[in-house]
Amino acid sequence: MFRKLGPWFIFVAALFVMSLGIALVTRGNLGTTPISSLPLVSSYASGLTFGETTFFINLLFVAAQWPLLRKSINKLLLLSQIPITFAFSYFIDTSMQITEFLSSDIYWKCFAVSMLGNVVLGLGVALEVFAGAAALPGEGLVLAVSTVLHKPFSSVKIANDVILVLLALLLSYCVFHEIRGLREGTVISALCVGIFVKFWLAGLTKLFKRAPADTE
Repeated sequence: MFRKLGPWFIFVAALFVMSLGIALVTRGNLGTTPISSLPLVSSYASGLTFGETTFFINLLFVAAQWPLLRKSINKLLLLSQIPITFAFSYFIDTSMQITEFLSSDIYWKCFAVSMLGNVVLGLGVALEVFAGAAALPGEGLVLAVSTVLHKPFSSVKIANDVILVLLALLLSYCVFHEIRGLREGTVISALCVGIFVKFWLAGLTKLFKRAPADTE
C-alpha cells in the first residue's frame, strides 16, 4: 500500500513546498518566478488572490493540452490536473499568508528571502520529479508541445517561461502603465532554480538510494 501511495504523499508535499518557495520569492519584493509571473500580475489587475489567478490560468493550460494531444490524450490523466491545480493554488494562498511577515523594504533582506525561496522551490520541484506521480498543468502543457513539435522539453520550457513573462509585462503595462511583479528576482529565479533542483535531486537519490520516479 505504501509503495503505491508513497509517491502521492511525496507529490502532495512537493506541491506545498513549491508553493512555499514561490511565496518566498514573491515576498522578497524583487519579482516572482517566471512561471508565476502572469498569475501574480493578473492578481494585481483583477483583485483576485495569487492562488485564484494561478488556478484559472492553469485551467487554461489544461484546456490547451486537449487540442494538442488529440486522440493520444489520456483524459483521466489530463482531468486529474484540475484537483492538483486546486490544491496547489490553495497552498499558494496559504503560503502567502504565512510568509507575510517576511516582506521588507531593505534590499539585502529582500534578496535573502528571494534566494531562500529559490532554494525551497528547487526542493519542491525535485520532490515532484522524484515522486513521478503526476505533473502540474504548466509542465503538462510544455510536455504536450514538446511531444507535438518533437522539441526537447528543456527548450520548450524556456520558451514557455519567456512567453509567460512577456505576457505578464504586457498586462502590467496595459493596466498599470508600469512594470509590477517582475524585477531582477525573476531573472535570478530563472537562472538559479534549475541548479537547486539538480542539487536536491542528487541528495534525494543518495538518501533513498534510488533514482527519481522509481516506484518499484
